[in-house]
Amino acid sequence: MLLDPKHLIDRSIADLTQLSSLLAAEVRCERLLHSPELRACEEAVATIGNLIPRLQAARNAPIAALSVSRCPSCDD
Repeated sequence: MLLDPKHLIDRSIADLTQLSSLLAAEVRCERLLHSPELRACEEAVATIGNLIPRLQAARNAPIAALSVSRCPSCDD
């Protein structure tokens, strides 16, 4: 099996963007509550906001596709 880093980064960016939107909506709905969970959501949104541009930059790096075995202990 071949693992394409660019595809993995693109998929990760899409997933993180969706997660960030969901968390941001939760923070907006619960703005009056001051719970540790809400604070964690706010921090996660900020972290994802910093991570996505870095992933976009890393996507342009010359990274070769990796061959990955379906079974970690098998020789494919």
